Amino acid sequence: ADSHKEGKRFIFASHPHGVVSFCGMCAAISSHSAVDGFSTFGIMDLPTAVASVIKMVPFLKNVLGVFGLIDASKQVLVKRLKRAGGSVVIYIGGMVELFMSSPKQEVVFLKKRKGFIRLALSTGADVVPIYLFGNTTVLSVLTSGPLAALSRAAGVSVTIFWGRFGLPMPYPVKLTYARGRPIGLPHIENPTDEDIDRWHDVYCKKLVELFDNYKVFNPDYVQKSLVIQ
Repeated sequence: ADSHKEGKRFIFASHPHGVVSFCGMCAAISSHSAVDGFSTFGIMDLPTAVASVIKMVPFLKNVLGVFGLIDASKQVLVKRLKRAGGSVVIYIGGMVELFMSSPKQEVVFLKKRKGFIRLALSTGADVVPIYLFGNTTVLSVLTSGPLAALSRAAGVSVTIFWGRFGLPMPYPVKLTYARGRPIGLPHIENPTDEDIDRWHDVYCKKLVELFDNYKVFNPDYVQKSLVIQ
């Protein structure tokens, strides 16, 4: 909180994606009045980066727009992260994660996602790992077939999903919001591949550590392991 007030910028790297980030939305609302919650930033001053197509979908843009949305393009993110206090939430794995998890394991698409580390290093921002326990259990989703393939290609969920009573109503499952500490990235204006790989490895280890430390607080995840693909 103090770092943000002093102008420090953060990428809040969130996992996993889910149909919609139901756990993320609940966390923003429930922690808004907390000392270390979203009131520190103001919901509209901590936007979520989304694919441009999301902002063209009537229902999604209206519901998610309450929390603030910005385009996930490099140009927009660089501009934001270079200004004082210009933090942002990014769902690193994107839509592909929606089709990867199962009742036995959680899967995050991260091995090849290194652009956020490059972005943070070059702009002087730090990265904060976040795990949203419940994003993959609050709704069921069709993970195969032509609609799933179309979702991956379009960058937005056009697959079939359902919840309680077979309706698009969230299951009554426990949600757990876990936020780690900033990983301590240096400011390297022109990072090399070695710089990026090194700090990406650090991030992956911190994310697994965060998952293992907090899964015990959610009964649906106690026996699960986190797989990075």
